[in-house]
Formats: sequence, structure tokens, C-alpha cells
Amino acid sequence: MSNFNSSAIDSRLVRTVAMVFGLFFLTWTVSGWVITNNTTYMVLSVMAILGIAMTMTILRDWRTGLFIFLCWLVLEDMIRKYLGNSLIIFFAKDVIIGITYFSMIVARRKHQLLTFKPPFIFWLAIFFWLAVAQVFNPASPSLFFGLLGIKTYFYYVPLMFAGYALLRTEEDLRKILMLNMWIAIVVAGLGLLQSFGGGGFLTPEGMAPELYELSHEVRMAPQSRILTARATSVFVSDGRFGMFLLLLFILAFGTAGYLLLRTKRGRAVVFIAVGTVALATLMSSLRGTFVYMIADTIVLSLALLWGAPWKQRQVFRVGKALRWVAIVVTIGFTLAIVLAPDAVKARWAFFSETLSPNSANFELGYRIWEYPEKNLMTIFDQPNWQLGNGTGVASLGVQYVTKLVGARPLEIGAESGYGVLILEFGLLGPLLWTLWTVSLFFSAWKVVRKLKQTALFPIGFAIFWYAFMLLGPFTFYGLNTYQNYLTNAYLWLTIGILYRLPGLLSEEQARQDAALSLAQQLQQQDEESLELQGATLSHADAGP
Repeated sequence: MSNFNSSAIDSRLVRTVAMVFGLFFLTWTVSGWVITNNTTYMVLSVMAILGIAMTMTILRDWRTGLFIFLCWLVLEDMIRKYLGNSLIIFFAKDVIIGITYFSMIVARRKHQLLTFKPPFIFWLAIFFWLAVAQVFNPASPSLFFGLLGIKTYFYYVPLMFAGYALLRTEEDLRKILMLNMWIAIVVAGLGLLQSFGGGGFLTPEGMAPELYELSHEVRMAPQSRILTARATSVFVSDGRFGMFLLLLFILAFGTAGYLLLRTKRGRAVVFIAVGTVALATLMSSLRGTFVYMIADTIVLSLALLWGAPWKQRQVFRVGKALRWVAIVVTIGFTLAIVLAPDAVKARWAFFSETLSPNSANFELGYRIWEYPEKNLMTIFDQPNWQLGNGTGVASLGVQYVTKLVGARPLEIGAESGYGVLILEFGLLGPLLWTLWTVSLFFSAWKVVRKLKQTALFPIGFAIFWYAFMLLGPFTFYGLNTYQNYLTNAYLWLTIGILYRLPGLLSEEQARQDAALSLAQQLQQQDEESLELQGATLSHADAGP
């Protein structure tokens, strides 16, 4: 017993001494950073401590990890703006979601994770194995390009299982939707402040040169010669901001329809999000985003009217949602014109002089077909297009492979999405891509049809439309939209949510049926009890 107490005391003493020396070393190191004004090391140290605490939290609950991942995904670029284009910061999101995946596997082994089998998984798996085989393509300069490509194409695919398992009840659906509405208000609102302020807001002068160029894009109206700065908000590029605005607009539109059919909670937040995103799209000077937003508005409006519960006359609520969307957007545009007429005039001049068919500088027709067609044809002048050059060699982020291992990238590339697929995978690339995406579209549409005439249809169709746009038209014009980590992660997460929606409906119906059955049983018991009491009283009255 004395030996046990002695060893316990010795163990505590060792831990105490280690903590004292550790605290002393930490104090000494931080003091040196303060004296030398090395704030970067201080910030990274704080982030490391927070990272350890975050890891332990995620291992206890993978859902917390998913929410942390989404928030980090949105704010990562802003951190890179102020702390430099560090590889540690760039790959931090992948570590976060990797820990979340591990936590999900642990929950699955404990039978605490809802699972499903995606109907399109067969063709996606074939495309995956083609990508794995192309990692070892002799034309590829380095295996690291292949590993980058595998990460870019497939690392966030498991998020669809996270999205599916996330929704235990409709309350979980409402929470994830409201989180994204607040993200929409913050991100779009910061973009508006940047647009009205002339572009200097959230674009520090001391950022990395490659990021500085992306954050200071300027466009000029061809006729009036008015200059407009493209907003980036919290991101390092205007393109990423524009893609995120489109995603947020589609989600906000679907969320507005869903809430008006289901509940009053959060409606004001959603309509503010719609108005803020629409106004930010106009003020961002992003023509493609502006055109897509108009097309999305038309398609989503018609779809919501088509899929509304007509029998319960809920279509009037859908009409009310569309009316409120139009009112909020109009109010936002009016306020912008009143408060910053010169800024609005500059954006409108750029849009009208390049998108109006009556303009001598009309570019819409050229951008829709002629430009991508010419770009696609250029791949046939590049090497190995028949069999491919290897996974990742023409993908988004090759500069990080060069920065990490010094491997020189191939002098190939294309803006066309199908062109990139051919350059990396050969002629099989676009064929297998089309097979798995079409399989996804058909199976997702079946899910949407099941949701028709229900309150979940608006958000279900919004997710389907986002997946269709990202994997269809956006891919035709450029694969970087799919490969971008932000839109890619949201794609797979929302696909999982879509496949879970019919289950929420059936479970809700089962709960309602159980409640109705219980109420009927209680009513029957009450009736039987009353009958028994009546019979007892009758028997008593018939006595002597």
C-alpha cells in the first residue's frame, strides 16, 4: 500500500514539474515574440491551443465538428489575407473535416449514425478508380499532383453521409438552414460594405502578392469608361465570392418557401438574407453571378408554384413568399440608389453596356457559347489528350504542390470543364463524369418528386437545382467551380440533406399516426369508462 501511495505521489510530482517547466518555456517563448513584435507566431500558437481543444470536442460529437468546418470554410480566406498565404492555414479545413470523418466512423461503429446508399454510387466509384489509376500516369510530373487531384475531386464526398445523418428531426434541418442564412447576411453584408467603401475594406495592403492581385480586380464599362472594383468580401477572389453568393441565394430562396409553409420562426432572417445577397450580387460587379441569379429566380419561382400543396391551398403561401422576396429585393435596391447613387450607377453601366443586346459591346452571346467552344477546341493541340496526363495536373491548386514539393507543373490547361477532364483523364474522363452526374440527377429528381405537395419541396428543389447547376452548366464553363473547396463541400453536404428529406416526412407521418392512434385509444377508453359508469348507475337505480 505504501509503495502504491509512493508511486502515485511520484507520478503527481513528475506531472507538476513537467507542467511548471512547460509553463516556463511557453512564457519564455511568448515573451520573445512580444519583444520582437512577432504577432504571427503568437496567433499561430493560440490557434494550435484552440485546435487541440477543438479536436477533443469533435471526437465527442461529430456534429460540432461539421459546424466548425462550415464556419472555418467561410472564414479561411480572411485569415489568409491577414496572416499570409500559409499552407498550414490552407489545409486546416482538411484536418478539421478529417477529424470529423473519424468521429463519424466511431459513431457508426456504435450504431449512432444514420446511413444510406447513394443510388449513383456505382458510376461515381468507377470515376473514382479511373482517377486513382491516373495518379500513376507516366506523363504526370509528380504523384503529389495526383494526390491533390484525389483530394480535390473526392475528399468532401463523405459530407453527403454527414448531411444525411445530421437531420434527426426537422428541427435539425431548420438549424442548419438558419446557420447558413446568418452566414449569408454576414458574408454578403461585408461585401456590400466593401463595394460602397471603394474596395479597401477587408483587403489589407500587406497580404501575399498572389492574394493581393486576386483581391484587387477592377472592371471598366466599355462605353462610359467608368471603373468598378469587384468585391471579394471575406474571400481572396471575386470569383469565389460570386459562386458563394449564387449558392446562398438558391438556399435562401428555398428556405423562404419552406418556412412559409411550415413555421413562422426565422422568416425575417431569411428575407433579410435574400435581399442582402441580391443587392451584394448587383454591387459586386460580377456579370455571370448577376445573370445566373436572374435565371435562378425564374426557375425557382416556377418550381415552387408547381410543387406547392395545392389541395391544402398552400400555394397562396408560396405566392406570398415570392411577393416578399420581390419586395425585399426592391427595397434593397432602392436604398442602395438613394444612399450610394454613384456606386450603383457604375455597376449598372458595366452591366448594361456588356449584357444589353442593344449595346455595341454586347458580350453575353459570345460568353455563353463561342468563348467556351473555342476554349474547348484548344485541348486538341495539347499533349496526351487521348489518354490523359494524370489526375490533378490541370486542377485547381497546382501552385500548392509546386510550393510544397517544388514539382514543376505541366504547361497545359483549359477553362472548359470538360477540357480539363480530357486533359487529366483522357476521353474516358468526360464520359464517366457525365454518367455519374446524370445518375445523380435522375435519382435526386425522384426524391424531389416524392417531396411534391409537401412543405419540404422548396428546400428539396433548391438543393437539386444547385447540384444541377454546379455539375452541369458550371462544369461546362469551368471545372474550378466544382473543384473549389467551398462550393464542393456545400454540394455534397446538401445532397445528403436532400436524400434525408423523405425520411423526415415518413417519420413525421409515423409520429402523427402514432399520436392519432393513442388519442383514439384514450378516447375509446374514456367512452368505455363512461359506459361502465352508466351501467353501474343504472344497476344501482334498479336496486330495492
